[in-house]
Amino acid sequence: MYKIIYIILLMMIWSACNSRHSNIENAYIPSEPDYTDSKMWYINLNDTDDSGADIFYIVSTWEFDWYTNDGQICHYADPVNIKDHRDDMAIEISKIAQYMGQKNNFYAPYYRHITLNSWATCNEDTINRRYHTVSFNDVQKAFQYFINTNNNNRPFILAGFSQGGKSVVELIKTMPDDVKKRMVAAYVLGYKVTPQDTTECKNLRAAKDSLDLGVTICYNSVSDIKYIKPVISVPSAMCINP
Repeated sequence: MYKIIYIILLMMIWSACNSRHSNIENAYIPSEPDYTDSKMWYINLNDTDDSGADIFYIVSTWEFDWYTNDGQICHYADPVNIKDHRDDMAIEISKIAQYMGQKNNFYAPYYRHITLNSWATCNEDTINRRYHTVSFNDVQKAFQYFINTNNNNRPFILAGFSQGGKSVVELIKTMPDDVKKRMVAAYVLGYKVTPQDTTECKNLRAAKDSLDLGVTICYNSVSDIKYIKPVISVPSAMCINP
C-alpha cells in the first residue's frame, strides 16, 4: 500500500515538473549572488607555508521547490536572501573542508542550485535548461572571481558532488588553457562524464596514475541499485576506483 502511494506521489511530482516545463519563465528566480560579498563564500585558509593548493568545491543539491510570499514557485536555492539555504549548503561544505582543506586553501561558493525536484524528477532537457540558465551562471562567475581575486596563479583542485560534479565537468569545458595548466586534478563525485563530454572537450582526460596532473577522477557509488538514476550515473566514460 505504501509503495503504491509513493509511486503515485512520484508521478504527481513528475507531472507537475513537465507541466512547468513550458512555463519556466513564470517561476520566481532569486537574486543573483555578488561574489565580492564574503557572505557568498565558505572559505578556510589553511596553507600557512605556501606548500599546498587551492580547493574550489561546488556543493550538491539541498533545497526543494518553495514558494514566495505572493505564491510564486521557485526551482532554485536562494543563498542571497535565505540564510537557511546557505546554512544547509554549509553542512556539506564544512565536512568536505575538513579533509580537502587540510594544509590547503578551501573555497566554496553559495549558488542558486536547482532544487531536488528538478534534479531528481525532471527530464534531462528541463534539468539542463534550469541549470544552465541560472545555476551554472553563478558557478562560472564564482570561479572567475576566485581565479581573478583569490587564486594568485597557484595550483588548484576542482571538486564537486552530484549537481556540483556536473558543474566541475561544465567548468572544464569552458576553462581557458592558461588556467587549465594550473589544475592539479578535477574530482567529479556522484556524477558522470559522458563519451560525448570527452569528445567535445580534450581537457576531460581520465586519470591513469596517482601522479597524473590535470586529469579527471570520476566515481559514483550508491547503497542500493534502486538509487541509480540516469541523470547522475549513466552513460559514463570513466569511473576510477578511489
